[in-house]
Amino acid sequence: MNTNKHRRFALVREIPETFNQCIKPLENPQAIDVELARTQHRRYCEALSQLGFELIVLPADDRYPDCAFVEDTAVVIEDRAIITRPGVESRRGEVDAVCEALSPYKRIDRILPPGSLEGGDVLPAEDLVFVGLTERTNQEGIHQLERLLRGSQLRVVSVPIGRSLHLKTACNYLGKGLMVVKFFDFDPEVFTDFEIVRPDPSEVSRLSFLPVNGSVLLPDDCPKAREEFANSGWKTIPLGLSEIRKAQAGLTCMSILFQV
Repeated sequence: MNTNKHRRFALVREIPETFNQCIKPLENPQAIDVELARTQHRRYCEALSQLGFELIVLPADDRYPDCAFVEDTAVVIEDRAIITRPGVESRRGEVDAVCEALSPYKRIDRILPPGSLEGGDVLPAEDLVFVGLTERTNQEGIHQLERLLRGSQLRVVSVPIGRSLHLKTACNYLGKGLMVVKFFDFDPEVFTDFEIVRPDPSEVSRLSFLPVNGSVLLPDDCPKAREEFANSGWKTIPLGLSEIRKAQAGLTCMSILFQV
């Protein structure tokens, strides 16, 4: 038996009854079908389980309509879990349950006031950690993250963002040196060391994806992206995302992936 084999975990949180009260876009907000959202979330969890992740499932908390989007509450890098301080005050209570769940597995650090940092703005790519400077993540939060990672082999790169909610709203790292950029809401020079992939314009508004060990989870209504990823050698796993998308969220938002 190989006792050195890593265990892979996916921390997720169930959809609350209050999910329709989550933070929606100011322009054209749409009502959310909570039961359909739960079905989509469950299939997402099933896909992660089938890819070999042990699920850590936190119960929903109706006090926090956005609590299913656990990505924003912690950044797990190497042996530590950095508990964030969300930029929206109404979400700050979400971090306590996530901290408790991660503490048996990782060393815990925290982003402290006046810093703010959300996981949707943190994009590790090879030996770099890109961090979006947005309305949700401020410069002090980025400085604190940089200090916490000092001494590691990782370098933090601050990326000022225009109107996007998070850095990962505009781009995401696929792996193998490929950076998928939906739109340049930032200085394009920041990714000079990566090959830029631009999705089909007809799918930009719908596309999000989560690369996992040679597979890619992506929305089932983005067939062109699915074909492009498959042609690049990735196994694609399409999932329904209609209700999650109404909450300004995507496939990275609903889990924190790590190994021990």
